[in-house]
Amino acid sequence: MSEGILAAVLIVAIVVGAACYAIRHLNRTAGRIAVVISALAALVAALVPVVKVLVETPPPASVQVVAPSVPPGSNQAGGAAFEGGTR
Repeated sequence: MSEGILAAVLIVAIVVGAACYAIRHLNRTAGRIAVVISALAALVAALVPVVKVLVETPPPASVQVVAPSVPPGSNQAGGAAFEGGTR
């Protein structure tokens, strides 16, 4: 979830920075308007993944119970590893 939001934040930061730089250094008004329109289009496109991540509900966590296994080398009848009952 956080990867999608981080990507969108980086896209927004890069687009805003590039738009500010281009608007500051362009002399013609038509160029500035074109930069503003393309920056707005890129920002709207960057919002699509953010909305998708925020709207998705996480799948319910499945609980799986696992019984402990018998260690190899021990018998299953009583847990004693020796035969005859005495040591």
